[in-house]
Amino acid sequence: MISSPLSPLKVIECKHITKAVLRRISGTDGKIAIVTDNAPIESKARLIASFSKDEAIVFDNVQPNPRTSDIMQMFGDKAFSTCSVIVGIGGGSVLDSAKALAMLRTNGGALDDYLGNSPKRKIEKRCAPLILLPTTAGTGSEVTKVGVYTSENGRKYTLGSPLMHAHKAVLVQDFVVKAPPALVASTGLDALDHAFESIWNRNSEPETLELSVKAAIEVLSNIRTMYDSSVAIIGGKPVDEAAYRAAKRMLHASCVAGMAFNLTGTAAGHALSFVLSETWHVPHGTACAFTLNGVFALACQNDCTKEYLAKVSKHFHPQLRTVDKLVSALQKDVAELTVYLRQPQKFSDLGIELTPDKIDCNFERSFDDPKMWNQLPVATKENIYPLLEELC
Repeated sequence: MISSPLSPLKVIECKHITKAVLRRISGTDGKIAIVTDNAPIESKARLIASFSKDEAIVFDNVQPNPRTSDIMQMFGDKAFSTCSVIVGIGGGSVLDSAKALAMLRTNGGALDDYLGNSPKRKIEKRCAPLILLPTTAGTGSEVTKVGVYTSENGRKYTLGSPLMHAHKAVLVQDFVVKAPPALVASTGLDALDHAFESIWNRNSEPETLELSVKAAIEVLSNIRTMYDSSVAIIGGKPVDEAAYRAAKRMLHASCVAGMAFNLTGTAAGHALSFVLSETWHVPHGTACAFTLNGVFALACQNDCTKEYLAKVSKHFHPQLRTVDKLVSALQKDVAELTVYLRQPQKFSDLGIELTPDKIDCNFERSFDDPKMWNQLPVATKENIYPLLEELC
């Protein structure tokens, strides 16, 4: 079990899970609402299929970058009101959708009314009983108080409140051990970005910095192993204990990073990623990884940030003595990692035709995003646009 004084959640770790175990965790024999997606995960499908129609209603059409209209359709289903517990089983989009449904269950109204910098409604009541089981090792959504939703106007918004916290989270290794390489890479780099953005963040505190350093070290120590295991499994190698160990460690790292950025929020990389997802439908993890190297270089202009990045680097480069050398080595490690994990390095790799003169008209709205305001040093067009221009 994972616990931290910085998180109100009980986080349970297990290799496998059954209906009986999930029932015990939920604390109810009543009907449950299962929120999920169509990702082909055998162990997830078996678990869901073990519930009869009288025991659970299944909403299984959650899409990436979940739309408020889809969530409201689920919320309006008459069967939803008969459920005593909401269980989210999936990636970040699924878990965020489950959070929204649990929040709406007790607060009512339309989800769009809660979004934006000046929302029409505020969250006032604790969400309905909610249990979250991630099927990716990356988003950390199972332990955060926030969700990301695409509104009716097409913009992505972050909605957050302590009242949206799940009641329990369950990290099941079976759900992630056979994840395809591309998913391992994008979600793993999302977890790394969470840890880093919690470090170069104006809201950071000693306690969150400690968690962020720990999470970054754990991701960097295990992501290549999990990726290589995924490649081998796709190639026909049986799943072995080494693959399960890597899955467990990456789930743990993602969870710890989630606990950190749950308190600090994310920063410039996530603000920029929203534009990439809104305009060009780039998957979230890939969008975050795309600007990671550039934002890393910007963040190194802050002395406090460098101090904590050096602590991460020291784990891998104990022979280096100065902060500058340690940070430089870590920066090189991260750049090489994105290449090893086959991440896009230029806009053209994403299928995007973009010239430097089009940066402002596409990314100007990112500076209205509160996540951008968290960046250290302070993010401006003068220091953000050059890093985007280098990607053209």
